[in-house]
Amino acid sequence: MSASRIAATDDAGARRLPVRLCHLHAWSDFSGYGFNLLAIKDKRGHYIQNIEHGPPAETGGLRVGDRIVEVNGINISSENHQQVKLIQHQQQ
Repeated sequence: MSASRIAATDDAGARRLPVRLCHLHAWSDFSGYGFNLLAIKDKRGHYIQNIEHGPPAETGGLRVGDRIVEVNGINISSENHQQVKLIQHQQQ
């Protein structure tokens, strides 16, 4: 079983909120982690758009609207959307 550590924070504009470390574990009977990643034009960051009920993302603590700042120790703040998706898929 593979696992990913994702650092996420609620999006609050200029306010700094605490970062949560979410542990996602791949399930043998489920493909992926159960969330959609979104890039918003003219807004910095990568966001959780949708979470399926039950799969690893929900049980791991991710929330819709979270801004992802790190995946398995890799800071993704300056990565483009395609690079982040590639990192996410390489970790599975």
